[in-house]
Amino acid sequence: MANWQHCPAVERANEQDGGLWVFKGSSIPLYALYETLADGGSVADFADRFGVTVEQAAAALRYEADELYDYRLDRPDGEPFFRAAYRKHAPADDALWKDCPALEQATGRVGGAWVFLNTRLPLWAMQYELSGGTTIAEFVDWYAGDEVKVRTVLRHVASALQVGQEQATHAHSA
Repeated sequence: MANWQHCPAVERANEQDGGLWVFKGSSIPLYALYETLADGGSVADFADRFGVTVEQAAAALRYEADELYDYRLDRPDGEPFFRAAYRKHAPADDALWKDCPALEQATGRVGGAWVFLNTRLPLWAMQYELSGGTTIAEFVDWYAGDEVKVRTVLRHVASALQVGQEQATHAHSA
């Protein structure tokens, strides 16, 4: 999962909320975007339902896509490639993706990017497409993907964002 601290579309909520990531200027949690997408909605559906701008929602997805695109295994020097200077210290959270049953990563396949299980379809491609308003059905049709895998990934991210919030709450109360 992305290191959200540099994302222009989100911010940490106050400490009482356990540091939940929310869209800037709102109390709308980031995980709600991923839940909406997993349920078959689009970025526009999410924006209409929650009163967040389409641009904010799209920016969050593109931010995560950029982090996923930048982080590869197959670099000649063994170091991940990062376009943005701040990312040098904040690579993608491999632990999150390793726990997702619909994804895998292998040296020599798509530059070592996270891909959907048994495919060459990179995870970042899904994030970019969804950020542009594509629905899961369209994405699956265009890329010969698997709807169950796409929904699994989106629910996995939503759950991780919620669990991260709960972990932050427990850390503050300890």
